[in-house]
Amino acid sequence: MPSLFRRREILLPTIFGFAIIILLLVTISLVTLKNLATFLAHNEPIQGQYLIVEGWLGEPALLQALTTYKIGGYQFIITTGGPDTRHINPLHKTYAEQSAAFIRDQGFDESKLIVIATPASAQNRTFLSAVMVREWFLENNTTAPTLDIFSGDVHARRTHKLYKMAFADNTNIGIIAAQANGFDLQYWWRTSEGAKSVLAESAGLLRVTCCFDPGKRGSHQEKWGVY
Repeated sequence: MPSLFRRREILLPTIFGFAIIILLLVTISLVTLKNLATFLAHNEPIQGQYLIVEGWLGEPALLQALTTYKIGGYQFIITTGGPDTRHINPLHKTYAEQSAAFIRDQGFDESKLIVIATPASAQNRTFLSAVMVREWFLENNTTAPTLDIFSGDVHARRTHKLYKMAFADNTNIGIIAAQANGFDLQYWWRTSEGAKSVLAESAGLLRVTCCFDPGKRGSHQEKWGVY
């Protein structure tokens, strides 16, 4: 009768070995957490033709975007964003229009400003903004555009990923993160604003990476999501 069991040797770490492993894991975890905000506030500009500004940004970040435009040699600013949900009766219907109005008030050349509003939808808002920008380029027969996206501090890496998903071609897309407002990227855990922003964006990036299904290009789901 064949044997049903076989003896094997298993190597287990000693108490000293366990201590070293735990110390290494704790060190790696602390270093990762310390640099998490810097990782999320990704900067990788390509100095393209278009500077895309996410319209929900606050005025300090919009002023930073204008400075970036002036020193970066861009040809146009594009403002994006959907319905303004932060106010009951907003002055402007969308964040794209709201940020464009602020930029105009700074004396910006109207002929260099493009407003691409995003409709209300169940789709991811940043992804849908990217889709609307892509569609605008197609409608205006703009081939092989080069663009940088100006996003909010720790939101930048997720924005960059979503734009690349939306364009899904050889379009050159760079990313610029606004300076953090209200907390220090190096010490984000010391303030409630920093902790909330970093943890929320970490969860958002994880969701986009593992679970987000935008739908096929040109499909109903891509623009409107699944209700």
